[in-house]
Amino acid sequence: MGTFKKGILGGFSGKVGTVIGSNWRGLDVMRSLPKKSGASPTQQQLEQRQKFALTTSFLSPLTALLSAYFGNASGTSSRLNNAMSYHIKEAITGVSPDFEIDFTKVVISKGEIIAAKDAVMTTPLPSAVQIDWANNSGQVLAEATDTSIVVLFNVDKGQFVVDQGSATRQTSTVSIVLPATFTGDTVHAWLSFVDSAQKKASSSVYLGTVVVG
Repeated sequence: MGTFKKGILGGFSGKVGTVIGSNWRGLDVMRSLPKKSGASPTQQQLEQRQKFALTTSFLSPLTALLSAYFGNASGTSSRLNNAMSYHIKEAITGVSPDFEIDFTKVVISKGEIIAAKDAVMTTPLPSAVQIDWANNSGQVLAEATDTSIVVLFNVDKGQFVVDQGSATRQTSTVSIVLPATFTGDTVHAWLSFVDSAQKKASSSVYLGTVVVG
């Protein structure tokens, strides 16, 4: 892939002859047409495609969250790219073609502020979960005003619920009402914090599962 500065015709998009032009991350880029290959994919290539498809399907509803809070973009690799790469390498288990997501390895946010301490999830009320944690504000990079992000995944229905900003680090608790259709289903949960400027995040903490009452 090559980049180019606008000449008398400026940048272009689409196919022209044997090259394709487009604008990528603010740069005019030009790349050659891919060559067709008659070779069958290797087993390793097939497995990589399966992992990519599984990861994409799982993370798609969280695109905005990952793009904002998964570590730092570096060079041409965005936060979302980094999240995809991590989960393909670290959060998939099983043997082809029966790959599965290892929920204990899933990371929703990745950052420098202090993570939640002693967080636990319970279901004290029907169709709701409650998450409690120790107030560790006052430590370096742990402010009382840091706001919570809770991500819940219903493994039976394949649906996410995201609750953002409903509590602060110092309140030490948040309760989330779930759809009535979640009753009897298993729910995984992750908790993280974001600073008051909504720019820095903690790494998420996996809270395990509960069966929704």
